[in-house]
Amino acid sequence: MFNYYQPTKIHFGAGRLDELGEICKKYGKRCLLVTTADAPLQSLYNKTKKILESVNIEVFHFDKVEPNPKVEIVQEGFDMLKKNPVDFVLAVGGGSSIDTAKAIAFTNGLEKINWDDIFNKFSSPFEDYPSYSDTILPLISVPTTSGTGSQVTQAAVITKGDEKITFFHQDLFSKECIVDSELTLTLPPRITASTGFDAFTHAFESFINKRASLFSSMDSLKAMELVIENLPKVMKDPSNIEYREKMSLADTLAGRALANSGAAVPHPLSEIIGGISHVSHGEALAVVFPPYIKQSFKENKEKFNRVAQLFNPNIELDNEDNVLYSYICELLETIGIRKKLSDLGVKEEEFQKILKSPILDHLPFGSREYLEEILKETF
Repeated sequence: MFNYYQPTKIHFGAGRLDELGEICKKYGKRCLLVTTADAPLQSLYNKTKKILESVNIEVFHFDKVEPNPKVEIVQEGFDMLKKNPVDFVLAVGGGSSIDTAKAIAFTNGLEKINWDDIFNKFSSPFEDYPSYSDTILPLISVPTTSGTGSQVTQAAVITKGDEKITFFHQDLFSKECIVDSELTLTLPPRITASTGFDAFTHAFESFINKRASLFSSMDSLKAMELVIENLPKVMKDPSNIEYREKMSLADTLAGRALANSGAAVPHPLSEIIGGISHVSHGEALAVVFPPYIKQSFKENKEKFNRVAQLFNPNIELDNEDNVLYSYICELLETIGIRKKLSDLGVKEEEFQKILKSPILDHLPFGSREYLEEILKETF
């Protein structure tokens, strides 16, 4: 018995950004465009505006998004929306832009944002929550990275203080998304590597999660296979659209799996790290994953070995030999993100704060001692 839900209409393929106007005009005449202020993406933002204006859609551009978006950034977008009411929200960018857009669309029309209420009330990806308000805006997403999968999930990750907090609601699913691999061609190598590995972890964690189903497992296994085969190739040949397209497919499949099965240990640990030290999400996952694989093999032998076979279908497996650990380390070395937290500039004081995080007492994946053992190997 299982549930599987994916309501987002996916427009997949190189060059499909050109269809944005026809897609968006179904949702109204006024749009809030949510992006970062990145100079390298200005030409994309300008193209987006021109496409929308060509179908008589008025655009209000909120370009204040930053990595690990904070509640203060969402508040700025919320305030802009109050002054300029729109019919729908369009996110163009990586996971931070899409998550910010989700939060702005979700809180539209409220008198003020009550973050404690939102974070406490919508804490599970598996609940069918009642609508939060009747003013939630439709969201259209156009990802420019191949990793977060946020365009096909019901989750938004927002930082409050030192905590990265995820809230979930079925109204956070994008109504439609355009997954155009041409938009990833200019990604710098470091972001290509970290977001690509993020996609792998989404697929991996949803695969080993107890809520995994046949449907989500098919998504997970194919996504991992695509990352293993294509992420090293993309790092060597970043302008190859075929490799980029396969990574976009992996990202979307992994996001679908994550939305339906949920994460495992690495994601909450990486969010603790990111909230305190501001290490990027993908790099935090890359730091956590090797010690996690080492510490967790005994409880997950069968599924870990199944993933190892994706790296080498001809491998002879020994149930006592954790071969997946070496494959994961080799992949991280190949794509250039096999690091420790100290390599990424995290200081001893920050690391101690990570170890003392009260969140470790409340995670459902194991004891504080087990989680601390993983974290101690990350520094």
